[in-house]
Amino acid sequence: MERIEQMQQRRYKMKWFLILLVVMSITGFLTWLYIDHTVPEFNQYRLVKSFENPTESNDNNYADQLRIILLWNSFFGDKRWSLPDDLLDPSYFRKDIRCPVSNCVITNRRDLFPRLDMYDAILFHTAQPFSVINPVPSQRSWRQLYVFALMEPPGETKHILSDENDFYNLTMTYRTDSDIVWAYNWFVDKTTNMRILPWEYPQWHPVPNVYNNTEIWKAWSSKTKMAAWFVSHCETLSKREQLAAELQKSIDVDIYGKCGGFSCQQGSLECDRLLDEEYKFYFSFENSLCVDYITEKLYRIMKRNIIPVVYGGANYKQFLPPHSYINVEDFATPAEL
Repeated sequence: MERIEQMQQRRYKMKWFLILLVVMSITGFLTWLYIDHTVPEFNQYRLVKSFENPTESNDNNYADQLRIILLWNSFFGDKRWSLPDDLLDPSYFRKDIRCPVSNCVITNRRDLFPRLDMYDAILFHTAQPFSVINPVPSQRSWRQLYVFALMEPPGETKHILSDENDFYNLTMTYRTDSDIVWAYNWFVDKTTNMRILPWEYPQWHPVPNVYNNTEIWKAWSSKTKMAAWFVSHCETLSKREQLAAELQKSIDVDIYGKCGGFSCQQGSLECDRLLDEEYKFYFSFENSLCVDYITEKLYRIMKRNIIPVVYGGANYKQFLPPHSYINVEDFATPAEL
């Protein structure tokens, strides 16, 4: 009888021990949940402190506070938008790219903070449709900046822009009148090593009256072919393919890629050799005739020993050095060109 009572007492103690263990576990979990989700500022404070520049830590100026920027969707399938990592702290801006503004963290991680309205700015790549699931953040703070990010012309977007007029705070595009100019490329002044930016209306160096470079003249005189064009989009809004067809009636134009009878891996050393050594002119025709729209293909051609023939909606005098290109718009007809 006494043994039975001892067993009952042990079971009673074990029961209460298990109850106490469960209560403590639940309490601990709820405490963690409260700290990690209900009071997200704790996490934000830790993050800010881990990235804070010691030389700036005593500055309470709002302009010096850390800014967290979220990349909402991918850039043509690239979640990093061509950046080197999923999260970049101020050291990347300060040391790696030597940006004059370095109090930034940029990331594609939506789970960095418990709430989406804690990010200072969210960038939306509008050349792609938003996801069906969670197309846009469900929460938004009055202090947040929503940024319309686009490097393509308006005709290539997957959005009805008139429906999103009141959604964005800032624009980030190739246009020089954007809030943030997202340029495809730029030139550098060799004498000062400073960038020449088209939105600052650059004053180009005067062209010398006499220019003698025997290597360039020798390379130019050995060229045997007239014009080349590397192109993969055969039907475009600018109708550039029709312009090329008209020019082919007057001169020899070798078209490489899906739209022509010649093949060459664009960007390869062999393509560069062809342009440098064999062709005199290259067609740099944009797929859309939009304000300020000049793509990276033209900047790439400017590095080669060839003269680009440009066709687009930009004011090329603002973007390219004088006498470095031929503009289709300067001629009345393709035959005159």
